[in-house]
Amino acid sequence: MSTIVGLVVGGMASGLVYVLLAAGLILVLSVSRVFLIAYGQFYMVGAYIAYAGVVLLHVPFAAALAMAVVVVALLGMLTYLLVFRFVEHAERQFLATIVAAAGVMLILNQAVLSLFGASPRSVPTVFRGIMTVGSFSLSYEKLVLIGASVVVTLGLFAVYQRTRIGRAMRAVAVSPEVAGLHGISVTRVHLLTMGGAGMLAGFAGAMLAPMYGVHTEMGNGVFLTVMLVAMLGGMDSLVGAVLGGLVVGVTAGVGQYLLPNYSQIILYATIGVIIFLRPGGLVGRAAKVDV
Repeated sequence: MSTIVGLVVGGMASGLVYVLLAAGLILVLSVSRVFLIAYGQFYMVGAYIAYAGVVLLHVPFAAALAMAVVVVALLGMLTYLLVFRFVEHAERQFLATIVAAAGVMLILNQAVLSLFGASPRSVPTVFRGIMTVGSFSLSYEKLVLIGASVVVTLGLFAVYQRTRIGRAMRAVAVSPEVAGLHGISVTRVHLLTMGGAGMLAGFAGAMLAPMYGVHTEMGNGVFLTVMLVAMLGGMDSLVGAVLGGLVVGVTAGVGQYLLPNYSQIILYATIGVIIFLRPGGLVGRAAKVDV
């Protein structure tokens, strides 16, 4: 029993990070109408910033984490100003944003490769030790990851539901034209949305860097999982991102323990069954995308 509890809690650690990434992707897609396939590269940049801060600049991990959050937030805003702002009114906006995001993805991949090389890097573990309660044990690293992810997730929901910019985001997500008529600057909302999504990606990349290391392909791998999380929960729902992330994290953890050779099959089969029964996701709405 304690083993299963440990697997579930451990799965929650990675699942909550996927929650943050999926929430950022959903925000950009629903508010800015940008299918940001380069989002995995934002996560990768956050991890490399953490590596550079801790290993190369020898700053405390908390400072490196703050650096990753700020730099990737600025990166998100910069890509909007230099790239997506010019394609958001294209005739086929969805396809245009995908092409633009592909270009951003290639640029970021090449930039990281040029700066750090292709060799995998590691970030020293910050929170050492294991907490043991009876027969149940969990590393402090995962406990901190769970706690920090919960705090950031709650903060995201508070901003989205209770602040002026959150209300503006919801209004723009429903109808940019009507929101503009009510005095909301749609361009400013899109800019802040890209910055907020960048903050989440930078935070996730930096937090996971000590656990899983840093390499140039990490962005591509995580984007597929984040897409599955978003589809599972619902591409238009932040609550769905939470549920989807937890389901993916726990299912992957338990599957890896019970049937390690078939864990990916178990995960994809679970997601496939849920999407078959709920095409719009657990709490989302099925929708058509006009391309």
